Amino acid sequence: MQEKELWELERTFWVDGEPAYAQGLAPESLMVFVPPVGVLDRARTLEAIRNAPRWKHVVFAAERAISAGPHAAALVYEATAERDDGSAPYRAQCSSAYVRIGGQWRLALHQQTPLAR
Repeated sequence: MQEKELWELERTFWVDGEPAYAQGLAPESLMVFVPPVGVLDRARTLEAIRNAPRWKHVVFAAERAISAGPHAAALVYEATAERDDGSAPYRAQCSSAYVRIGGQWRLALHQQTPLAR
């Protein structure tokens, strides 16, 4: 597992736009958020990202990485993210599962549980 590469990729999903998702999501990827968003497949994720304001800054804490062999890994962490619009920071516990496809890491599953502000 190339842990540094995975953490850098994870950060791009937070702060970059749709091109990062189009390139980095696995074909059968799922994103899991609290209602009303719920579970999004790859197509719905790309659609949602297209219209959503991006985070300008994110800090990860309590980072843990788990290897599941040469072609799978998971990241678990707490994120604090901010936008430039003056809104309160967003805090969440997150987990992401990655798979190696064609020599590249792809995000297969991402889950967020918001934390109280």
